[in-house]
Amino acid sequence: MKDFKSRAKSVLILLTLAVSACTNYESAYKKNFDFPPPDSTKFNLPDVPSGKMFDLLSAKSTGIDFLNAVQFGFMQDNNLYVNYYNGGGVAVLNYNNDSLPDLYFTGNLVPDELYVNEGNMKFKSVSDKAGILRKNKGWSTGVSLVDINNDGLDDIYVLRSRWKDSLAHLFYVSNGDGTYTERAKEYGIDCPDCYSMGAVFFDYDNDGDMDLYVKNHPTDYVERMRFNNLEKVEKGTNQSDRFFRNDNGHFVDISKKAGINNHGYGLAVCAADVNNDGYLDVYGCNDFAMYDYLYINQKNGTFKEMSADYLGKTSMFSMGVDIADVDNDGYQDIVTADMRFDHSYLRRSFALGLRRNEFNNMITSGYHYQYVKNTLQINNGNNTFSEIANLAQVDATDWSWGPMFCDFDNDGMKDIFIPNGYYRWLNVDERELYQAMRDATRRGDSAAYNKLYKMVSKKKLKAVNYAFKNNGNYQFTREMENWGINYPTISYGAALADLDHDGDMDIVVSNHEISALVYRNNENSVVGNNWVEFKLKGYENNLEGIGAKVYIWSKSGMQMVQHHIVRGYQSTSQNLVHFGLAKDDTLYRVAIEWLDGKTQELTNVKPNQVITLEHKNATNAKFKWKQDAEPLFTDATKKLGVDYVHVENEYEDFKKEILLPHKLSRYGPGLAVADVNGDGLEDFFVSGATRSSGALYLQTTDKKFVKAQNQAWQKDDNSEILGVLFFDADQDGDLDLYSVSGGNEFKKDDPLLVDYLYLNDGKGNFTKASDALPDERSSGSCVTAGDFDGDGDLDLFVGGRVVPANYPMPALSAILRNDKGKFVDVTKEVAPDLVSGGLTCSSIWTDYNNDGKMDLMIAGEWSPLRIFKNTGGKLVEVTSEAGLAETTGWWNSIIAGDFDNDGDMDYVAGNEGLNSRYYQPTKDQPVELYCDDFDKNGTMDLLMSVYNFGKPYPVKTRLTMAEEIPSIAEKFPLYKQFALATTNEIFGKEALTKAMHLTAKTLASTYFRNNGDGTFTPSELPMKAQFSCIYGMLATDVNGDGNLDIVAHGNFYSTETETEKQDACIGITMLGDGKGNFRPLTAEESGFFSHKDAKALALIHLGKEEHPVILGTNNNDSMFAFEMIKNTQHKLTLTQHDRFALIYYRDGRTERQEVNVGSGYLSQGSLTISFVPELVEKIVVTDDKNQQRVAFENSALASK
Repeated sequence: MKDFKSRAKSVLILLTLAVSACTNYESAYKKNFDFPPPDSTKFNLPDVPSGKMFDLLSAKSTGIDFLNAVQFGFMQDNNLYVNYYNGGGVAVLNYNNDSLPDLYFTGNLVPDELYVNEGNMKFKSVSDKAGILRKNKGWSTGVSLVDINNDGLDDIYVLRSRWKDSLAHLFYVSNGDGTYTERAKEYGIDCPDCYSMGAVFFDYDNDGDMDLYVKNHPTDYVERMRFNNLEKVEKGTNQSDRFFRNDNGHFVDISKKAGINNHGYGLAVCAADVNNDGYLDVYGCNDFAMYDYLYINQKNGTFKEMSADYLGKTSMFSMGVDIADVDNDGYQDIVTADMRFDHSYLRRSFALGLRRNEFNNMITSGYHYQYVKNTLQINNGNNTFSEIANLAQVDATDWSWGPMFCDFDNDGMKDIFIPNGYYRWLNVDERELYQAMRDATRRGDSAAYNKLYKMVSKKKLKAVNYAFKNNGNYQFTREMENWGINYPTISYGAALADLDHDGDMDIVVSNHEISALVYRNNENSVVGNNWVEFKLKGYENNLEGIGAKVYIWSKSGMQMVQHHIVRGYQSTSQNLVHFGLAKDDTLYRVAIEWLDGKTQELTNVKPNQVITLEHKNATNAKFKWKQDAEPLFTDATKKLGVDYVHVENEYEDFKKEILLPHKLSRYGPGLAVADVNGDGLEDFFVSGATRSSGALYLQTTDKKFVKAQNQAWQKDDNSEILGVLFFDADQDGDLDLYSVSGGNEFKKDDPLLVDYLYLNDGKGNFTKASDALPDERSSGSCVTAGDFDGDGDLDLFVGGRVVPANYPMPALSAILRNDKGKFVDVTKEVAPDLVSGGLTCSSIWTDYNNDGKMDLMIAGEWSPLRIFKNTGGKLVEVTSEAGLAETTGWWNSIIAGDFDNDGDMDYVAGNEGLNSRYYQPTKDQPVELYCDDFDKNGTMDLLMSVYNFGKPYPVKTRLTMAEEIPSIAEKFPLYKQFALATTNEIFGKEALTKAMHLTAKTLASTYFRNNGDGTFTPSELPMKAQFSCIYGMLATDVNGDGNLDIVAHGNFYSTETETEKQDACIGITMLGDGKGNFRPLTAEESGFFSHKDAKALALIHLGKEEHPVILGTNNNDSMFAFEMIKNTQHKLTLTQHDRFALIYYRDGRTERQEVNVGSGYLSQGSLTISFVPELVEKIVVTDDKNQQRVAFENSALASK
């Protein structure tokens, strides 16, 4: 299938190496791995009850002897036709109106077959009787169904490809007597010049009849779709797909008029309403370089391709697609299948993906972010999707085809089935051979071809088809073994149907090498959950009710299914709407919304039955499947004049450090809030990148922000500024500005790495202090302030982020003591463990043990959360004593708050999240990094490792590692040799023992509950907070219930080529319950939306009254502001000399709120407390001299 590029220098060299190394490594491979499985012909299908979820039924049992056989030889393989081994499709149809689902299979070199269901899982071919063409030369691919003549019987549309002289598609229209007449040309859909793979009939303009989208590839795809030719391709000029409007029963090609004008190498298509506007949209899967298309219906007869607007990334080699509501929130989600291999051996021996220059070329050419992986796109309900296949652990299923959502175990959650396999074994070591065979084929040289054929591997990629059980909360488990489908096949198209009317969904799969299989679902007898199925009887020209949405409500909650039958790959499933109900025994409510807008409702429906819903019983009454939410926030960016745009300088970290896990030069900008000109209004400063200075925005009396001009930092714009902080450095009563220089583009000890202190004249005009800071040149990150020595002024912690070009060597962090406006580095004196403090990302001064002294907590990469206890002017690390030694991770940020209202400070830390290629490491199987000069060439090398099936393997491919360490290619001349090697075997266990060794044992963003005895209990934040890395965070009461909530955002775009960018966070608001538990709000409920490369986050107030706004920054993009819509809270303004406040609630709770001068990620927010007066008895504030004052007292209570 894949048109692999040539990478090695010589076929002869490759063959010599293959012969010399094959025996040892093949034997080692078979010894250590179960994959590839043995030849499936050696398996005997049981064809008898297994006691498991599924029984696999072969032709012997079912009578389905269809075998989509193909050949391998000269002019008979994928060297001439790339799709040669792409298999065929399956359709489940109503052939004879007897209520039993019948089956249609498409053949490539063999004729199509139609089987009638005789009951009891027995089928008989009726192809000849029905008039299915038996001797037609055409190469059939996909199959789609429609009842075009309204006779209640399915008509069959068969797609064709390969041969130019037989591309005309077939449209078998039922005659009502068990026979068909082929009428494609008559209806205008024979497409004689289309190379087609799939098609879907649907009503795109809601006019009541079925239109048609045909998924194709262009004739010039062979050269046009190469990644190194991207710059030559003009999108939209080479037509591939076709769109036909149904005009009174005849189809008219309106592709360009409808906005369908592309040249993608199409494989699959699906139509569903992805934005809940009542119109059907189209998702198209594209192989090779072209990204997937998401055509959004504009409701005016046209579509608009909006994949880049809705989706952060897509699969690269996108093979199949399904659309359904997988999380039962009423919004439809998307799954696509690709070719990421499950086992490390296959992943590294096939080495699919792009080199850095190819990937960058793809992005700059406008081909969107694509990665070799399955995608699971979760619909956020606001026209964006969060891709979470890694988190759900459904990202890697080998050479995959048509994924399908279905509740196989009837527990109320939709599971996933993915067919798998390929007829050839196309690993990297044989790419040159295949290229040579392709060249011989195209020049007609059979002798050369046959000579090469003898040398190429005859292995095939056989594998089990994947089944994932949906456990809820976006977690899936593999159930191939438990469900009884662990049988190796080469499977392609598949379809779903309740073949035996027992209330569970069976699977029909088309294969190469063996006949089609039926996976009989035994859930009804093995588990016995309840279920309900709906047959839809629509209106004329859409009798099957395609596009209708069915909602059900039961004890477990709501479920929704939109009825569409073209799903997966080249296939069409049964015309049936199926729900699993677990043990729920009543459907309190059933509602159907037909595509024409009419609705129908039922109540108190009993399960375990098939119910017919008829359009004639529908009315014009409107219903709501959910209550409209009142969001907490609204976007006020433009209204407030917040117009800063962060502009990154271009720097390629990987040119110097090829093996970095990610870039280190794109971590800004930071954000600081304070009243800098003494007018009682809060202002803010945002930091800038190299050659793009930061900016101060002053608040005006009309609640807008205006950029301050002619400031000192504009002259220092050659430095990269990250963390910024307002504090009174010189004790003159106004707030000065500290700026941390960072980045990875400078040399070690570069003068541009010095930090800056700008002194305020009290009116918001700043001048650079020339001699207030020590001359320390470290690439830093954060700066936070706290009076650790108790002398009444604020001291600083400045975090060191990285040693430029020397990752992951520990960077220099510093404790800067404030000596009357002069800052002295006292790190060695007061906190020697901080001198080489690691890779620091965030810090906070906090009194974690309530002893009245400011302690220090630090978050960093490859580090645990570290605590330094203040023992009277000395900061002693107590990380182990606090129970945090095993919390090593990629921590980005940390905030404090009394989230359980017990009077001490708890903490929330933002981490990498659980949606990266590193999955979900544990203490026993962490992500690991080894660093040493492994090849003895004077430079440090990196070896990053993750566990796969219980063993550690290198993260990087042989190609990438050899680029940095050429000896890798010498030690492992073949890719499969490198693929077999565990981490210990790359350089040897002894070498790794001597190397610097770092671990990340958790990547989950976490809540740390303070136990009150100096220890902490961690618990992971809700799963939606794990969709991406978390950077900016703040703790405040957003809904006025007296409990602290969390607002956070994240994402990170600057990953290396082999790791997909982190982009699944759209901003998250989590409501606290006052007991340390958090409930994430939907995007609609929150209104807070931050979906870019988000970094700092801070709270600011408008005017002098209580009007909170959240400010946020994005790397290399504009910043934003979100205003709280309904604010019932009052604001209590504190100073930097206040330590904490105790809030005494009327219900007996006591909450502690600290004054943190800097926290979160490169952030400093408003020094205020928000509270609802009606809930509070009084607020007592304690300052840095331990003096207390009653800052608020409820007058109504005081008078009593």
